[in-house]
Amino acid sequence: MNITANLKVMKYKQRGFTLIELMISIVIGLIILAAVVGMFVTLIKSDNDNLKSIRLNQELRAAMSLITRDIRRAGANQNAAINSSTIPPTNPFSVVGGTRLTIAANQQGILNSCVIYSYDANDGSNEVYGYRRDSTDGTIEARAAGGLCSASGWLTITDDHLVNITALTFTDTTVTQAGVNIRQITITLSGQLRRDSSVTRTLSETVKVRNDEI
Repeated sequence: MNITANLKVMKYKQRGFTLIELMISIVIGLIILAAVVGMFVTLIKSDNDNLKSIRLNQELRAAMSLITRDIRRAGANQNAAINSSTIPPTNPFSVVGGTRLTIAANQQGILNSCVIYSYDANDGSNEVYGYRRDSTDGTIEARAAGGLCSASGWLTITDDHLVNITALTFTDTTVTQAGVNIRQITITLSGQLRRDSSVTRTLSETVKVRNDEI
């Protein structure tokens, strides 16, 4: 009798899954798989968004760095010691109405979207430089020769296939302390990716011009 009972218990323990148990297991497995796939897709999308933001940030920061370093040199004069001894002291690179740092409208007429200035790079007197936003194609252009903001011959310095420059403004934020002008220019730069306009970035930086009298 005990042998028969033991055989029945062993037979019960060795039986397989029922159809309902298999279906429940499959459903649970599919739910877990869907959760894993969803998490994987979310991670990929997040990484892709981060890469887009990094690319835009790098492009804007490269342009901002170039602009700020150049504006900082405005009014520099290799012959300052000689020119300062004249009466009155002169500086051919900070002449009012000529080579003095000037903020103006760009070629499309947008105010404060262009800056021109001069410094002694090649021991000459006609060394006018500048930066402006081209509103037509959304780029930043640089000027390495004499000319006004509306002149032709400017060169593009940003990648027009990658970034659309939506704003570039120059603001004179000069302050006076103890009767001395501390010349500084605040630059605001905004842009977006060409392939994904939802990825945007705005940078702002204030540049202290080394020559306070330009």
